[in-house]
Amino acid sequence: MIDLPFPTLASHLVLAGRVIALDAGNLMAASLGATAIGGGISAGGTLAGGSYAAAAGRAQNQAAQFEAGQIDSNAGQAIASGQRQMMDTEQRTRLAESSAIARAGASGVSADVGSPAAITGSIASRGSYQAMMDMFNGQSTATGLENRAAGVRYGGELAEMEGEEKQSASYLAAGGALASSAGGMASTYARFRYPMRYGTYGAYG
Repeated sequence: MIDLPFPTLASHLVLAGRVIALDAGNLMAASLGATAIGGGISAGGTLAGGSYAAAAGRAQNQAAQFEAGQIDSNAGQAIASGQRQMMDTEQRTRLAESSAIARAGASGVSADVGSPAAITGSIASRGSYQAMMDMFNGQSTATGLENRAAGVRYGGELAEMEGEEKQSASYLAAGGALASSAGGMASTYARFRYPMRYGTYGAYG
């Protein structure tokens, strides 16, 4: 412990076991150092924030592209499902036609004339319509999924672009913080070096 007379404590600082006089030069140096450190911390934090924003944007875009790929896969499955339903409808239609013809024949009626022919034609027409609807529904579902996938991809790309823009802005903001810190240091030095000009005579004494 270093003992200093009471009047001396107000003009001296004990740092790491050393007594430092709080004269004008030391005060000015301390002020400049604090300004430089503050500017560096501010700039570093700004750059770190920009880097994080860019990384988050890239991660969001990657997740969006993966999700879009899954949606595209579902779209392909929707088309395949529509095709299977269409073929199943066509098969059931053929079976229904064969059954109608067989019943007509068992009754001793010609299946290609009169009511049996009308029934067979109606079955074929309805079956064909239902088969086309099955395929249309599959295509419609797939189109909706594809549009959704495109929207997800676009959103991911926008997120990455936004992150990159924030990172670019952080470079400018960090440069501004450093410039502001340098300006503050220059102002402090000028007031110390030319006290009469800036009206600070005796302020550091």
